[in-house]
Amino acid sequence: MPPQKVLFIASEDEENLSVRYPAAALIKAGHSVEIAPFSVPNDTVRVLTQIKNFRPGLVAISMAFQCKAPAFFDLTRKIRAAGFSGHITVGGHFPTFEYRKILEAKMGIESVVRFEGEQALVELAEFLEGKRDLSSVSNLVYWVGSKIHENPTIDHFPDLNALPFPVRSDRPQVRLGENFATLVASRGCWHSACAYCCIGAFHARKKGQRHALRSVENIAKEIAWLYHKQGVRLFQFHDDNFLQEKEADNIVRLDGLMAALEHEKVDYDSTAFLIKARPDSITKEVATRLWKLGIVGVFLGVENATGTGLEALIRGSKLHHIDRAFELLHLHGIIVTYNLLIFHPDATLDEINENILFMKNHPMYPFDFGRAEVVAGSPLERQVMKEGLIRGSWPNWDYRIKDPLVDQMFRINLATFRRPEAGYSRLAHTLIALAYRAHVVQRLYPGKAAQQMDGDTRDLIVRSNMVVLDHILKMYALTARLVSKKDLDDLAGSIHTGCLAFIKEAEQITRRMDRLQMAEKKFRQAGVPGEVQISSFLRKLFRV
Repeated sequence: MPPQKVLFIASEDEENLSVRYPAAALIKAGHSVEIAPFSVPNDTVRVLTQIKNFRPGLVAISMAFQCKAPAFFDLTRKIRAAGFSGHITVGGHFPTFEYRKILEAKMGIESVVRFEGEQALVELAEFLEGKRDLSSVSNLVYWVGSKIHENPTIDHFPDLNALPFPVRSDRPQVRLGENFATLVASRGCWHSACAYCCIGAFHARKKGQRHALRSVENIAKEIAWLYHKQGVRLFQFHDDNFLQEKEADNIVRLDGLMAALEHEKVDYDSTAFLIKARPDSITKEVATRLWKLGIVGVFLGVENATGTGLEALIRGSKLHHIDRAFELLHLHGIIVTYNLLIFHPDATLDEINENILFMKNHPMYPFDFGRAEVVAGSPLERQVMKEGLIRGSWPNWDYRIKDPLVDQMFRINLATFRRPEAGYSRLAHTLIALAYRAHVVQRLYPGKAAQQMDGDTRDLIVRSNMVVLDHILKMYALTARLVSKKDLDDLAGSIHTGCLAFIKEAEQITRRMDRLQMAEKKFRQAGVPGEVQISSFLRKLFRV
């Protein structure tokens, strides 16, 4: 048989590296590949049309997000109902652990690729070509008669430096006003123990460490291609931990990456980077190098600002690590954004009080808050099942928090902050993006207008955080009594009004940033960078 046509289906709000790496491996092996974005159910018709036009022999569906699994299940049924008779396989963190339930549901899915997919999908394509037996396809699970058969799994990381760079779109995405790309410098996590995370289990069968690194030279070559060929200036590393455990290793790696970028003629003074990091990885020497490299924003893994909460979530970090990280990153002009998992099975009101105090003491930083959710393969999943706390139904489990008042507070949160129309989730994401963008603009286009927008952004974040905090306190107060529907509606309405006003302010600042970035690029092309911020007349003209 000829080489296979392979269609990947995945959420693609940005270039999804979990399918773009396997896509590159398949192309290298001689197969044809297309990617069909499926981020919301409204994408269904377009996906079905793409299948009809491309006529693939293999459809590979990435189910990275457990919460979206029902939508992908429904899509699979519709693909079969539309007459597709080829092979459908699914992969990702969720199917890796829930492969048996997925196959037993008999939704038209023929196989599940567990763990990493590059080698497995190339081998599956070879099976469809008639070049190998299905039993020899690594990491594959499938039906044999009335039984589910599990093929042997690969017990080591692939050579990350030998993998072809992920498939990229012909034109780069634009995020925060700049040509943008995502990339990863590693796989796995050196901590691999957090209660709510499945990464440790995902790599548990591997020999040795559960963390593998690309060389700095390999990373720099990919950045250089994006920088020189696509004009990318904003890069976001999606590593679960961009930094390593030991300071000395981070210093060597960051110095080496800067040297490798210089060798590739990448002017990292003209680029900006966003990363995720654990608080215990941030030291003075590391923060200095992050600043020098051009890291403008860090999504910091705070997760809980109490000793008992950090212990319950098996974070492995301490409160003094969090305080040190905030202080050092602030001193280096790097914006911190964070999330607080104030709700978890063992959460107490005292713990929530401490987390609220932390929010109050850090008013300049955009944040979100919520519950540690159950994901397949995680220690949390095992805990709530063992302790009889599990509620709801597969695949989107719910659970009961042991303290009834905390559980009630969480339910109030769902009925108010998390109402679809409340606007809080949108506000939290908007302010995180705006904070990053203010720092991107400050780095790439320094000047009076950029400083003013940064100041306006900081002011908005502080005012918004105070209002959000006030509503969290109102939610807290409701836990002390019987709550009526009117109580919930009143709180939700107040949250909606406040969030909507702040979102409108954020949108106004965003439009100013749009105009400044556009004007700066035009003036730079004309050989007069910064002129638009120097001249008061031009600032008025461009409304920046």
